[in-house]
Amino acid sequence: MGRNQPERHLQLQIIKYLSCKGFSVGKIKTQGARRGNMFILDPYHFKGVADLMAFTPALTFIEVKYGKNKQSADQVRFQSLCEAAQIQYILAYSLEDIIKIFP
Repeated sequence: MGRNQPERHLQLQIIKYLSCKGFSVGKIKTQGARRGNMFILDPYHFKGVADLMAFTPALTFIEVKYGKNKQSADQVRFQSLCEAAQIQYILAYSLEDIIKIFP
């Protein structure tokens, strides 16, 4: 399996579960773009944005990690911004982490 495949698989499990619960949920794409052989980063992208965004019905950001992976400094900063704005932020290492919050 590729480097991020377990996290991608978990993301899809979470998307399917929350969708079955009737919530709108999807991936947030924050990567740059390829132009020929070059990879161009957009300097205006928010760094550290969570992997998923859901309306549960409140706005919820979900950062998905697998195994011993940890948040980057930018991800921790984004989590702090969410918490300061009273926006739900979930750090999920498993589908069970989501099920506990949205049974």
